[in-house]
Amino acid sequence: MYTKKIIKCAAAAASGVLVFSGTTAVAVTDTETTAETSVLTSASGEAETETTEASTAVADEPAEQTMPEDWEKADISEYDPSLTLISYETATPEMAKVGEPVDRFAGLSEEERKALEEAIAKKRSALRKATPTLSKNAARSRSKTPTAVELKTSGAAVGDIPSSQPDPSINAEPGQFAFVTYGWGHGVGMSQNGANFYAAYAGWTYQDILFHYYPGTYLMNTEMTDEEELTIAHEPAGDTLKVVSEIVNREVGGSFSYEAIKAQAVAVYTYIKYNGDDSSDLRGKPNPPQIVIDACQEVLGEALFYDDNYALTVFSASSGGCSANCFEVFYADYPYLRSVPSDYDAAFDPHWGTVTYMDAETVKKKLETLYHVKLSDDPGNWIQPVVSEETGYVTEVIIDGQTTAKGYPFSQRMGLKSSKFSLTYTYD
Repeated sequence: MYTKKIIKCAAAAASGVLVFSGTTAVAVTDTETTAETSVLTSASGEAETETTEASTAVADEPAEQTMPEDWEKADISEYDPSLTLISYETATPEMAKVGEPVDRFAGLSEEERKALEEAIAKKRSALRKATPTLSKNAARSRSKTPTAVELKTSGAAVGDIPSSQPDPSINAEPGQFAFVTYGWGHGVGMSQNGANFYAAYAGWTYQDILFHYYPGTYLMNTEMTDEEELTIAHEPAGDTLKVVSEIVNREVGGSFSYEAIKAQAVAVYTYIKYNGDDSSDLRGKPNPPQIVIDACQEVLGEALFYDDNYALTVFSASSGGCSANCFEVFYADYPYLRSVPSDYDAAFDPHWGTVTYMDAETVKKKLETLYHVKLSDDPGNWIQPVVSEETGYVTEVIIDGQTTAKGYPFSQRMGLKSSKFSLTYTYD
């Protein structure tokens, strides 16, 4: 009996490019166009977050903060990978600028003016039919000019980091695959566990956390929370504080450090604004504890921007030592969704080094069903990961030399926590 390690390290080649618009996902034109994308967030769907909810703020004593031993992020397996970004008239700071009205019909003849008016009316009608509620919200969102948020960064450096947790022991039986994963979720953008570690052990503020995980972004207050009508899954869901606090409650609950909860609140609100005042794939959990409500209230209306547009503030449970480059996970390339360290993961993250065993027959059935191939007789050739030399995430998987799969969807389909994984197969 012997074990064959299956690890192939190489830079992932970009076999395709999916371009996301910074403000609108799909433009309505005379020609029907559909832009299909992968869901980029770690929304837990209907899964419940297992937390012990704190009754008082923990930001006063960050140095003494410790992680609950039984804390575990909600399962992301309830994602619907068929979801797409929606069409909407997006609110952006550029749209919100006020000044002298512009006459778009200046210099046109009566005939030209009438034709342009009809074209505009036709486009607006198409948008309203596609998303009637969101069109109304987006129009309201253009009524205020965002204001700058006062900087409240700590300037604190990451201190001495404890030693890494030991590597997990592998006890595979003959004929079994052993997958070792690091982190939970796609790993792009903010790590929720990582944010909590930075707040608890480094004393970072919510702004430190946000600017770290979304480099190059800046904070503005939309000044619209007293009038906007946010929706969850396109349905009216209440005022801004209610919507944001309920989603934050599902995502991290009340056990996190206070500054980490605030960072999550900003990320949630920004994501909603990016998606035309709708939650997209995020869902709420009712009756948030007071600590969550208070944290959300403190940062209510604050959103991250990049180049005068709302940023796409995706997040996942934890990121295995560093976040992932968006272009390696989803192909889309955002300057503020690049790999950054998540320094405390190796020491503290409960999802560091999770071992999952699968027998060869199960793996064969999954691969042949999912990827429509007939596998060879050598299980050692079935799964050949292509690993990012920069981040350690699996960017692609070569399946028995016959076809190639993107790393993150592959990990989801195989029931793994993360696309940052290694594997071994134990021969009979």
